[in-house]
Amino acid sequence: MTPKAGPYPHSPTRTLRALHAGTVARTMNSKRVRYKKKPPAFTGPRERFSQMLVRMRQLEGNPHYIALGMAVGIFVSITPIIPLQTVVAVTLAFLVRGSKSAAALGTWLSNPLTIPLVYYANYKLGCMMLGYQKTLDSLAFDSFSQLMELGLEVTWAMIVGGVFIGAILGVVAYFVTFRVFITIRRQSRQADTDSGSGQ
Repeated sequence: MTPKAGPYPHSPTRTLRALHAGTVARTMNSKRVRYKKKPPAFTGPRERFSQMLVRMRQLEGNPHYIALGMAVGIFVSITPIIPLQTVVAVTLAFLVRGSKSAAALGTWLSNPLTIPLVYYANYKLGCMMLGYQKTLDSLAFDSFSQLMELGLEVTWAMIVGGVFIGAILGVVAYFVTFRVFITIRRQSRQADTDSGSGQ
């Protein structure tokens, strides 16, 4: 009696299919983006900076669009409105027609390493601009509501100082980002031209 033709449990065809499926799965996993949308709060400064560079290269749009969003994000990151900075930055970027992704990325400037220094500088500058004679020697708060509890004078001084410093850094961030992405886009076009002419 002739046995029926059909796949066996350990046939070469089934083995090859299993190997192919495993190769495809490993390839797909290797292509996944390994950077989170926002790094952990206590990521080291070098790792945080490298992640920011990677995310910046992934931004899409013309240089003005990206630079405007980055300027908004940097401006908001200086103001004492934690933990609402990302929401406010994205909203402002939408209103001024800048890159919302770049705005969210710009708020990375505000982190546990920079917040104490930046906010204290905001407060001191605000006191100087408002003419306050008596100032605090240290500041500690985790949210805008806790900042309000420190008193109206402290809160107002930090807001005034933060808006002034944030505006200056925002303008600088705009021009720096604009020039960086002009260069990136030019290099990208040159690479496309070279690859096209080489074919």
